[in-house]
Amino acid sequence: MLETLRKYFDSKMKSPCKSYDELLEFCKNVKEYTDISYLEIEQRPTESLNRKWCVFFHLGSKVIDKIAFEERQFNPNHLKERSFEYLKDENRELHIEKLPESYKTSFANPQYSVKQFGKKIGQLNCFLYTQLLNLTGLCHQHYTSQIEQTCRLFCNYFLVWYAHELNMITPFVNRKQGESIFDKLFLLLKTEQEKNLKENLRRYFEKRFSPQHDFYVKWIKNTDLEDLRYLFFYGNYVSENEIKTAEFLNTLPQQKIDLVMHQTAKAFIKGFDEAKKDYSKKKTVTLHFRIGMERLARSLIQELENRYGLKVLIPGVFSGNFDQQFQYDHRFANALFLDKGYADFYLSEYEAINDEFQKYTEDVSGGIYFESFGEKPFSPTNKTACLKYTEDQLQLSKHIRSSTTMLLRKYYKNEETSFCIIGFPTPDIGKHFTEIFDKTIDINMLSHDHWLQIQQYLIDVLDTAEKVQIKGCKKNKTDIVIKLPKLANPKKETNFGNCGATVNIPVGEVFTTPQLKGTNGLLHLPKTFLSDLLYKDLEIEFKDGWISRYDCKNYKRFEDNKKYIEENLIFPHKTLPIGEFAIGTNTLAYSVAKKYKILPVLPILIIEKMGPHFAIGDTCYYREEDVSVFNPDGKEIISRDNEHSIIRKSDPLKAYFNVHTDITLPYDEIGSIKAIKKNGESIDIIKDGKFVLKGTTELNKYL
Repeated sequence: MLETLRKYFDSKMKSPCKSYDELLEFCKNVKEYTDISYLEIEQRPTESLNRKWCVFFHLGSKVIDKIAFEERQFNPNHLKERSFEYLKDENRELHIEKLPESYKTSFANPQYSVKQFGKKIGQLNCFLYTQLLNLTGLCHQHYTSQIEQTCRLFCNYFLVWYAHELNMITPFVNRKQGESIFDKLFLLLKTEQEKNLKENLRRYFEKRFSPQHDFYVKWIKNTDLEDLRYLFFYGNYVSENEIKTAEFLNTLPQQKIDLVMHQTAKAFIKGFDEAKKDYSKKKTVTLHFRIGMERLARSLIQELENRYGLKVLIPGVFSGNFDQQFQYDHRFANALFLDKGYADFYLSEYEAINDEFQKYTEDVSGGIYFESFGEKPFSPTNKTACLKYTEDQLQLSKHIRSSTTMLLRKYYKNEETSFCIIGFPTPDIGKHFTEIFDKTIDINMLSHDHWLQIQQYLIDVLDTAEKVQIKGCKKNKTDIVIKLPKLANPKKETNFGNCGATVNIPVGEVFTTPQLKGTNGLLHLPKTFLSDLLYKDLEIEFKDGWISRYDCKNYKRFEDNKKYIEENLIFPHKTLPIGEFAIGTNTLAYSVAKKYKILPVLPILIIEKMGPHFAIGDTCYYREEDVSVFNPDGKEIISRDNEHSIIRKSDPLKAYFNVHTDITLPYDEIGSIKAIKKNGESIDIIKDGKFVLKGTTELNKYL
């Protein structure tokens, strides 16, 4: 049998698979071959191949077999013909290697793969195996070309290795004298990555911007959401969280759901009105949500289409954070092959596809996002085996990010689009989920107009100030001074935006872009969560508006803490300026968070409204600095630039960081916030965690 298989593989090296079916058949033979080789090791050690390699190819072929089977059998009738429990088990099996208990010994885990094969080969094998696992979300959409693309890469990878073991010539790489197996496999991976780039970028743009990609919208509009088997339609992982969310939403009256979605659509459109933008020339809007929230999505789709004439696009849906360590481990995966040649090639292909989709991109009015919260915050394990950027690659990554953003903004223009974000809890938040959900709706429905009136008292005083001083209390060591821009005409100009429930639901905050020179001091959080990551004793020091020092206490070694902040807060930069200062006024949200002890799991969308916050990175007016914006009182908000963002006029690539991370101080950690005038006079805004400024004390009723 082994000799027959060897002849078969030899023929494959001369005549690669010509069809998808032939490719899948080949994968089955790889699996059978590795089984035989594995069993032969003890009996015929001189002719048998390396045990670990056999296991790697066997398991990779098994993944392909599973994905191919799922892709072929799936259609909507598949859901109707099987029980909920069957579909649940099937779904778990499809994603099992990304789940924490299985991931530990998966070749997609860099630590495990490197332990088996050594660092260089281990990282190559890990990269390829991860690409196989990432195909699971494509089965139900029948993206056979992308599945075939990756499966073919796996088979060619096997043949290159096989030929090397037997010292044979292979057509997949050029043979060089003394070339190592690493060199051969690396060249294959990089070549295939470049070869498939255009198709992958085209698919990305198509899913994001093309109205012809209506795979999800049709399903949500037409399926029976009472039958929870619909959850397994997408091919994504479905946890108890998604199931319980859908169950709960099915208990809510349709009128209540429609009311909240009416408010959401209205807030999205109000974002255009307040910025004096015209949405009527737009045709589409993107919607992003988590599986289980389809009743909300369906109601919003109907509202946007019927009331505002906007066709909804759903680029994709997402699952809960079941694979956070997996995602964290692979965040720098392209470090494997990123060099200047690849960066230039990538940008060239991106520009061509961007131009190709111009007519669709220009039609998009913006995006609406359902942000979910409640899951246990994630504290990642740092692994030495993970791919990391070199200094040169860090700069290339920064260049790619800035350049692609600029290219996209040629047609998807900030000055012509809006957005809206609204948050909802998930059952992981605990036993009070239903109460918290109702309270969240109350928070999201707070009166826009009333909050604007209260916040105007804050703005009127802040506009008389030269700077704002914020000091922490208790264990919080914050002591920072924010320098404000100078108003040339205070009767017609203001520094602070008066934010109600428009693009960011819920209300409310007043915000500005600080001046860098003169902004100095320490920002300190004893414990905070940013982008679902835990930071203990986070300290960020500013000197003339730029981060000059940072530290935390997540790890024992200073170097590890510094690296953690660099990679997750500052990346891909060495430092960042302060881009925003704001005072959040949503004391109701804060009281709910305190009552149910959910502060650590709230999204930044809500947390930023619950105290003063500071954003590092770009300003709030990112790429819209030349668009005049006004508060409801008619005053123009002039604080749209700082000393760094203004260089966009001469060098736009260097002006932006494509980072904006909000860091909030909770009310009970605030000793004082003072508005300080040029003559040194100070006016208290918050003292000992309470609003003391006249006109704002009403906010204390929730505290």
